[in-house]
Amino acid sequence: MVKRTRVIPRNLMTPQMAENIGPGSHLIIEIPHEGTFGCTANFVWESGSTRYLGAAGHCFLPPGRTATHGPGADYNAAGVRVSVCVSNCSFGGLTGFVLEGNLVALGNVTYARQTAADGNIGNDFGIVIMPSSFASLIRPSMPVFGGPETIENVQQLQPVCHYGNGVLVGETFPTMARVGIGGGSTPTYWVADLLAAPGDSGSALVTCESDGTAFHGRGAAGILTHLGLGVCPCTIDVDTTTITVQQGFVFGTTIARAMQMAQEAEILLTLVFP
Repeated sequence: MVKRTRVIPRNLMTPQMAENIGPGSHLIIEIPHEGTFGCTANFVWESGSTRYLGAAGHCFLPPGRTATHGPGADYNAAGVRVSVCVSNCSFGGLTGFVLEGNLVALGNVTYARQTAADGNIGNDFGIVIMPSSFASLIRPSMPVFGGPETIENVQQLQPVCHYGNGVLVGETFPTMARVGIGGGSTPTYWVADLLAAPGDSGSALVTCESDGTAFHGRGAAGILTHLGLGVCPCTIDVDTTTITVQQGFVFGTTIARAMQMAQEAEILLTLVFP
């Protein structure tokens, strides 16, 4: 990794810069004794008067740890530092994990749980506090696609969209905004045929529809957490249908499961819509 970022004071932020804080934002996470990691933010969440930015749980936890709260809780995330890029952001690329841009510091990681190494897909989600000074500056809408307007499940053969900061974007993937095909979902996880790479972890997945010229986001569907490469081909049961999953499929946590998981930290989450 080559790091060329700089941290700027919050009082130097402008509304234009803060528009970049929301789904698709670059997150830089520093975990004590582990290193610095890059992920993608999903949705803006709230509980009471507090707002949060979401990501995958494994973005905030060291390998081998389970969660900050709930069954098997074994990690205190007080030392984890999370920053979000607000302008001049340029991450990733085939030549390595190069970071450029202006960062602002977010608050504390208040909840995180990650999927165990032996499977257990659909139990991967975390949230970090958005400082109150960001309240009027955040962007709940998806980049490029817009939305979401509601909450929906991933359906088979339905278009799905996401915007992520995978390290292969710009070379293997032509754009951060990508469209795929849904493979279905259970109450806890979803599966889709969608281009993704490390660095996309945590990004928001929305159902989307085309007007003939472009795709538009419709429903918040979940959080991208796992690549299918090296795991499939395999079969999964979605409702009463068995789906054969080929390499290239990705998996993630559903919105309903994410909300349920946050209750382990006594946080009742709702989504903030545009």
